[in-house]
Formats: sequence, C-alpha cells, structure tokens
Amino acid sequence: DKMLMWSILYSPHCIFFEFMAESADGNFLPGEDSEECSALSDSLSRLRSPSVMEVREKGYERLKEELAKAQRELLLKDEECERLSKVRDQLGQELEELTASLFQEAHKMVREANVKQANAEKQLKEALGKIDVLQAEVQALKTLVLSSPTSPVGELPSAGSSGVKTPFRKGHSRNKSTSSAIMGTQPDPSATQPIVRECREVDSQLFGEFKVWKEEPTLDRSCIFLERVYREDIYPCLTFNKSELGSAILEAVEQNTLSVEPVGFQPLPVVKASAVECGGPNGRRAELITKCALSGQTKTCKHRIKFGDSSNYYYVSPYCRYRITAVCNFFTYIRYIHQGLVKQQDAEQMFWEVMQLRREMSFAKLGYYKDQL
Repeated sequence: DKMLMWSILYSPHCIFFEFMAESADGNFLPGEDSEECSALSDSLSRLRSPSVMEVREKGYERLKEELAKAQRELLLKDEECERLSKVRDQLGQELEELTASLFQEAHKMVREANVKQANAEKQLKEALGKIDVLQAEVQALKTLVLSSPTSPVGELPSAGSSGVKTPFRKGHSRNKSTSSAIMGTQPDPSATQPIVRECREVDSQLFGEFKVWKEEPTLDRSCIFLERVYREDIYPCLTFNKSELGSAILEAVEQNTLSVEPVGFQPLPVVKASAVECGGPNGRRAELITKCALSGQTKTCKHRIKFGDSSNYYYVSPYCRYRITAVCNFFTYIRYIHQGLVKQQDAEQMFWEVMQLRREMSFAKLGYYKDQL
C-alpha cells in the first residue's frame, strides 16, 4: 500500500533527488530504500558538476585569446612608432637642407649687395671726376672769353696758345681746342682708362690643405688648414689694444658664446665693470659717443658685446665690430661644413666661399669696414 514518488528540488548548482514514500493513510514518509536513493543522488551530482580539467581548459583558452589580442595591439603600436620615426627623420633631413640652403642664399645676397655697392661707388667716383673736368673746362672758357672779348667765338685760340694759365683740377690737362669744347665735344674717360676686370685663380697649396681638411673636418686649430687661417687672418683681425679682451673674444667665438647686438633705446642694467672697459654707463641712446672697449678711443658706438650669460656689456666701435663679425662669419661657415650642413656645393665652391670670408677678414684687419647708415 505504499506509493513511491520522486521529489525534485532545484538549487543554483545541482539537482537534489529525494525518495519519498507515501503511506496508505495519505502521509508521505521517507522510503525504505532511502540509502540507495541518497547514493544515486550523489552519483548524479558528481556527473553533472564540471570537472577540474574542464575548468582549467576553459581558463587556458580565455588567457590564450587575451594574449593574442594583446599581441595584435602591440604590433599595431610598433607599426605606428615606426611610421612616426620615419616622419621625424624626414622632417630632420628637410630642416637641415633648408638651413644649408638659407645660409647659402644669405651669402649669395651679401655678395650681390657688395658687388652692387662697389659698382655704385665706382660710378659715383667716375661721375664726380667728370663733373670736375666739366667745371675746369667751364672755368677755362670763362677765362679765355674775358681775356679776348673781341675775338669771334669760332676763332678762339686753343688753351695752349692763349698764354693764359687754365685752372684745371686733379691734374687733368686740356688737349682739345676751346672751340671744340663749346661745340659740345667732351673727353671720353674710357679712352684713356684701361678696362680692368676682377680675376681669380685657385692656389694649389691652399686648395690642397682645404681638401685634406674637408675629408675629415675638425675645429682644432692645430690642423694645417686652420693653423694657416689663424696665423694669417684670425690673430691679426682680433688683435686690439686691449689684448686680454681680444683673447676672450676669440675664445667666445670658438665656443659660439659671443653675442653682438645693437645698442637699444631701453635703459641697460648696471654693469659691474668699469665704465671705460664697458664703453660707458649711458644706455638710453641708440648711439653712444664713448670709449671703445677694444681700441680705447672715443668713438660712436652702435653695438655692444657680451660673453655667454654674463650681464656685463662692452661697447665697441663700428670698425672693431666689423672685425669681430668677419671672424664670426668665417667660423659659422666652417662650423656648418663640420656639421655636414653644406651639401649642395663641391670642394672648389666651398673653397672660394672660404677665400671670400678670408678676404673680408683681411680687409677688416687693414682698416676697411662697412657701416650701416
């Protein structure tokens, strides 16, 4: 009279089975075979629960997927870094080429300006000479007319036979008759002046020393090329009455720490050095008439120099400033060659550029200089 039934109880992890028995009077009681049912329930629970191996395999697969994803992201970042490195290298190369091109263009413009200035000065000199000749001829004509008032204009005697001393200027002599001068004939200066053109030729010894230096550029003054330039140009160009200051300027130029700036309108900071050595205490005017710190002479000082981060300024005259800048221009160019920035010129073009800079130093040490008006 007993009835057996299964009661299924649910939980989050497994299903529990309980064997129940129902008596004849309608009450459910635990069955007689409860031990067997409990053993069966344990077996089913063990079969349905995940094993340790399965959990390990799932964890391994998940970690493997995360590793593959991280490797893909790392590969993308490496490609991005390589692309940015190429862009950086390309920009650096373009910047170097642009710097070299700007430097060469600046030197070209300076040379052209110098040539134009020289031609203008030559034309001015010739024009002044012609004016002097014409003034002398006019004066001579006036003298002849006053001395011979009754003579016809067409039959005026020559200046050589008139007996009157002609006040010619600058040693010019009159070879033509005054009648020809009155008719508008003027002497041609080009007929007596030879045509001169500037020529140049490569000195084999200097060019050989430069080529040896160019193979392995160095800023060491003991090499043959720079030793000659120091001896013939740099030392004489930076030799001033104040020898100690001149030596300090050379050292600063070699280390690229010298600053040359125009005198500003703003008040300058108080200089601790003496007023004579620093060019005077007045710093409110654009031009100072004071003692030059290098020559010791009272000059109009438009520029001042300083060393590195020092607060001491030294006022220099235009002549001393031109000598300093001539040496600075030379060091700037050979420093560009040493750094490999001059790439668009061959050895001979660079040699003539160096010779041009040496010529400016030679002119400066001899007293020739250019001043901005």
